[in-house]
Amino acid sequence: MFSRSSSENSFPDDFQSLHEQWNRRRRLFYLLGSLAGIPSIVVVWLQHRLDNPFIAVTYPVLILSGILWSLALLWKRIPLHWVEKIVLFSISALFLGKLIYLLFFFGDLETAWKEVEAVYWVMALIFILSYIAMERKWALLFNLLVLAVTVGVGIFRFWGIAEPLLVEYIRLEARIATTSFLLFILARTKDEFIRTLTTAHAMHQMAYTDPLTFLPNRRWLTQTLEQRLSRKKRFTLILVDIDHFKQINDTFGHDTGDAVLREVSDCLHHQIRAGDVIGRWGGEEFLILASEEEAQSALQLAQRLRKALENFKLEVNLSVTASFGVTLSQEDDTIFSLLKRADLALYRAKSNGRNCVEWETV
Repeated sequence: MFSRSSSENSFPDDFQSLHEQWNRRRRLFYLLGSLAGIPSIVVVWLQHRLDNPFIAVTYPVLILSGILWSLALLWKRIPLHWVEKIVLFSISALFLGKLIYLLFFFGDLETAWKEVEAVYWVMALIFILSYIAMERKWALLFNLLVLAVTVGVGIFRFWGIAEPLLVEYIRLEARIATTSFLLFILARTKDEFIRTLTTAHAMHQMAYTDPLTFLPNRRWLTQTLEQRLSRKKRFTLILVDIDHFKQINDTFGHDTGDAVLREVSDCLHHQIRAGDVIGRWGGEEFLILASEEEAQSALQLAQRLRKALENFKLEVNLSVTASFGVTLSQEDDTIFSLLKRADLALYRAKSNGRNCVEWETV
C-alpha cells in the first residue's frame, strides 16, 4: 500500500483506516444518542411511573442500561460490535415486552393504540440498527424472528375476536415487513457495491504499486510528477541508484538482491517526511519527491539519506551504498527536462566514485 509515501494521490491502507473511522463515528453517534436519551427516559419515568406499571418497572432498568452502555462505549477496549448487539437485543426485548403489555394488560386497547404504533416505529429503527450491527444474513434472520414474534402475539390477541383494530394491526405488520424487505435489498446493494469497490481498489493497487517493495511504481510516480509540475511550485527530485547492484545479484543471487531492494526502500522511507514521496523508479533506482525549495536544503536531505543508507545494517549481512542525483523543479519544467537533469546528476555521482551526491541545475 502507499502508507510509505505521502497521502497524495493514494488510497487509505486497504480500507483499514476507513473501517477505523467508521467505527469511531459509530461509537460517537451511539454515545451521543445514549447521553441524549437517558434524560428523556428519566423525564418519562418521573411523569408516568405512578399511572403506568410497565414504565414504573422497566424504565429504571433502561436508565441503568443506558448508563452502562455509555460507559462501555467510552471504554474502547470493549469491542463495538459487542455493545451494538447487546443494545440491539436489549431494546428489542424491551419493546416486544411493551407490545405484549399494551395488547394484553393495558386495558382499553384503543386508548393504548398510539403507543402500539410508536412501538412499531421503534421496531423499524431496530431493523435499521440490526443491519449496522450484524452481517446481512444474520440481520435478516433477526428481523424475521422479531416479525414472527409480533405476528404470533397479534394472532393470539385477535384470534376469534371481531376487533376493529385488527385491520390496523395488520397494516402495522405489513409496514414493518416491507421495511425489513427494503432494508435487506439496500444492505445487499451496499454489500455488492463494497465488493466492487474492493475489487477496484485491489486492481488499482496492482497497477500502481511495485510488488516487491510495495512502494508506488513508475506509473504512479509519473502521474504524481505531472500533478506536482502543474502546481508551479518548486520541489526537489532525487534519483537514487544502489551502487554495484548487478554485482550483488551476480554474487549472491536474485533472492538476496530482492531482499536488498526491500531493505533499502525501508531505510529511505523512514528517513523522509510524511509529506514526501518515495517510489521505485525501476531496477535498482528509486525516485524521491521532497518539498525542499532551495538547493542547500535539497542537498542536505540527499546527504542525510546517503549517510543513513551507508550506516544501515541490512539483515542479509551486506553493506550497501547509493549514488544520488538531485535537482530542483523549475516553473517551465516538463517531466522530461526535470528527469534529464536528475539523470545527469546521477551519472556524475556514479562517475565520481559512487556513494556521493551530485547536483544539476538548469
